[in-house]
Amino acid sequence: MNCCICGEPANGICRFCGRALCEEHFQTKSIFLAIYVTDDGVPKAIAVRDVLFCGKCKPQPSPLSMPELQ
Repeated sequence: MNCCICGEPANGICRFCGRALCEEHFQTKSIFLAIYVTDDGVPKAIAVRDVLFCGKCKPQPSPLSMPELQ
């Protein structure tokens, strides 16, 4: 696979959109894996820092409503 920006061999894949990235063109970003509420009502999140990010895709800053899935 080749980098989506320069065409050189890729070193990884964007965690958000799947684009291939070489070491020179990847960025990092944090991602939430799960958000839950504890027994005492406190919201908590499990997150991972520094996942690969292409910088081209636009992860949404907040959840999207999907009423059609109800």
